[in-house]
Amino acid sequence: MSNNVFIPNLGENQKEVAREPEIVLGADKTDVVGQLFLKVAQYSVVAVLGLTAVFFTPGLYASLNFDKTLLVIVFGMIVVTALSFVSLRTSRVQTMIPLTLILFWVFIVAALLSALFSGDTLDAVRGSVMETQTVAFMATLGLAMTIPLVLQRSKLMSIKALTFFAVTAGLLLSYNIFRVLFGADVLTLGSFGSATVSPIGGFNDLALFSSIVVILGLVTLVQLPLKTWMQVIVSVLILMSLFLMAIVNFFNVWVVVGFFGLLLFLFLISRDTLFPALDDRPVAVSKLAILMTAIVCVFSAVFVVAGDYVGAKIGEWSGISYVEVRPSFEATTDIATAVYSENALLGAGANRFADAWRTHKDRNINETIFWDTDFSAGSGYVPTLFVNLGILGGVLLVLSHLAYLRLGYRMLLRSGVTDPYWYYFGLVSFTAAAFLWGMSYVYVPGTGILLLAALFTGCSFAAAGALLPSGVKTIPLTVSRRRGFVLMALTVGVISLSVATLFTTGKQYVAASGFTKAQQVSTDRNVLDQAIAESYNLYPDDRFLSARAQLRLIEMNSLLGISEPTEGEQQRLLLAAEQGLVLAEQAVLSDETNPDHHALLAGIYTALATAGIEGAVERAQGSLNRGRELDPQNPGYHLLAAQIQARAGDPDQARDSVRSAIELKRNYTPALLLLAQLDIATGNTENAIGTTQAIITLEPNNPTRYYQLGILLISEQRLEEAVGVFSQALQLDPQYANARYMRSLALLDLGEAELALTDLRIVEETNQENLQLKALIDQVESGELSAPQVDQIEAIEEPSPEEDNEDAAITDEDVSTGLVNPVNTIPDSGEETEETPEE
Repeated sequence: MSNNVFIPNLGENQKEVAREPEIVLGADKTDVVGQLFLKVAQYSVVAVLGLTAVFFTPGLYASLNFDKTLLVIVFGMIVVTALSFVSLRTSRVQTMIPLTLILFWVFIVAALLSALFSGDTLDAVRGSVMETQTVAFMATLGLAMTIPLVLQRSKLMSIKALTFFAVTAGLLLSYNIFRVLFGADVLTLGSFGSATVSPIGGFNDLALFSSIVVILGLVTLVQLPLKTWMQVIVSVLILMSLFLMAIVNFFNVWVVVGFFGLLLFLFLISRDTLFPALDDRPVAVSKLAILMTAIVCVFSAVFVVAGDYVGAKIGEWSGISYVEVRPSFEATTDIATAVYSENALLGAGANRFADAWRTHKDRNINETIFWDTDFSAGSGYVPTLFVNLGILGGVLLVLSHLAYLRLGYRMLLRSGVTDPYWYYFGLVSFTAAAFLWGMSYVYVPGTGILLLAALFTGCSFAAAGALLPSGVKTIPLTVSRRRGFVLMALTVGVISLSVATLFTTGKQYVAASGFTKAQQVSTDRNVLDQAIAESYNLYPDDRFLSARAQLRLIEMNSLLGISEPTEGEQQRLLLAAEQGLVLAEQAVLSDETNPDHHALLAGIYTALATAGIEGAVERAQGSLNRGRELDPQNPGYHLLAAQIQARAGDPDQARDSVRSAIELKRNYTPALLLLAQLDIATGNTENAIGTTQAIITLEPNNPTRYYQLGILLISEQRLEEAVGVFSQALQLDPQYANARYMRSLALLDLGEAELALTDLRIVEETNQENLQLKALIDQVESGELSAPQVDQIEAIEEPSPEEDNEDAAITDEDVSTGLVNPVNTIPDSGEETEETPEE
């Protein structure tokens, strides 16, 4: 055994590790300068493979995903620059040029073409924080695939890369287990306030990472004759990973890991009898390897068969129950079909799935709690890219993956080279990459997981250079003075491009970080506005313009609430309106396809209409109409139109708009509230009560209709009946915050302050920022029973599955439409679950 405990016993080949020349390029090893730059490039790859899973910046102001992308870009540019210098000191390059890498870079070109014709080039190319569907991120994946080629013919550096990855994997697993055992408030590191978020990404990303550790650990136990204590360390990592996988309970992962474990188990117990020709010499089967594969098989079988029951028990013990919901494959296919009817070749555009979802989603989604969720991705990463990039981009990506499978087959099963170490390195890197790319067809991994998939893909290219020597190409460089000058010019260009890439990416990172930080820490509106303006100067993201316009709208609404404004306050109102209009219109021009910008512009015009500005109502309606075209299934635009019409004194038009909203979403509480208020204001309460009771006969399981009836009964002072009706709504939907809130108001009028306070406190749990609600609770607690009138009531915010809300309860009924599917197994205990609809 070697003195280096991290180098496995590979017979005579271990001597080769120590004596082989560690060069990828054809430089003379005596060239100290060339070897120095080569070492810089190789250690950069070692660093990025180990750090990608654990790297983050405290606070996560620019987002965890952007942190990891920037890490790979920085180290990638270091590798490119260092190799540019090495190329000036060598006469030839010997490297593997796999077909899959060529196809992937062609795929990136296709993605760029799609972005250029998308209608929002900046968002498609770079996005706000280099989202995983942007062209820039895909190019980063290509870079991550390419740079590990520098490890070719360097066993020692490849061993260091795997060792560093194993060390950081152990740290990551230990960190997450510690937080599961001792609570999410422990070791937050200023960034991870929830146990379902970790340095690798979301909870399901942690499950994928744990699966990599399990798979690579089993391969290592089976493939390498390690010392006992090293086998124990690998086994401990496997057990830690299984523990975290059990907490997350990602069904598809259990299926794949269980199948892989079963194959290895059958291979181990039949190795000496069925596969004797696979080994050059008799190899004793490791009992620990058999035990660990058996444990993996048992764990997987339990969670595949009874994951809901076991998951519920684990959730009760750990206090963590997590469900992520994504559009189903059928829903994603429907979106793709609609997009292809408009542009089948290039699709909707890179990073544009949310726009396609808003435009083409099935109306039945409005009957679920996901009605207002703009999913940024479909059922899987690859299906999402088929929507975004069309047939051209999607087919190129699939061809790249097929070429990769062919490379793995040739490298591991058809190679004539018998080098145990490179075979092991190729096996673990190919297995990890193939598993992660395979999961991308059925799930949308986070940035860290996708970058690891690309890095392991590049590592398998490095192994293929040794196992498939016929695929190694020799490229002459400085064979003449003329070519030398050309090479120098190319080097200058590469270095300049690297510096420009780092500079522009850094500016975008600082802009995103400054924007998020200002929102979190700035309480002064002027300070926040200045910080957002500085972010916009660094990177022209339309969301910065929208945020500044929203600040003006908030100021306008605040000034409009003053009954007798001074001349100075009137001037401030006009100035805020002028600036808000300019900023909102700039946001619309920057991204005309974002309906939120049009809704914001309509809000500013509505405020101007309230101030008595002529023509503002018509302009507001025009902006809402454009927003409705971009988001046709969203009832919110009809509700906004109704509110504008009601304020303008046109109740009939308002009632028609409300009914249009209810047609899109039958259980739309704010619309039913406004409809009841319109009926009350126009003296039509009795008829409305009869109509609503008739509708309840047709829709007895619709709790929102009971809510509507209860409001009408309150207006007629039939309080006891109203309490009963609201109670019926809560029996149908115990989480219905608006029904509970209205019941509390009726109880207050009946003098039942304690019962009302109980309801109000329950509602407050999901409405922490509702000032009207807090003021009412304070009044009740102090004995001032002053409930608001019906015409002053605004709808309470219901628990929803938005990205920033992880407290919505998800049940089987919520996903029964077939339009969305849970990624994790839903516990059968009825407990509330932390839910995240997208990355």
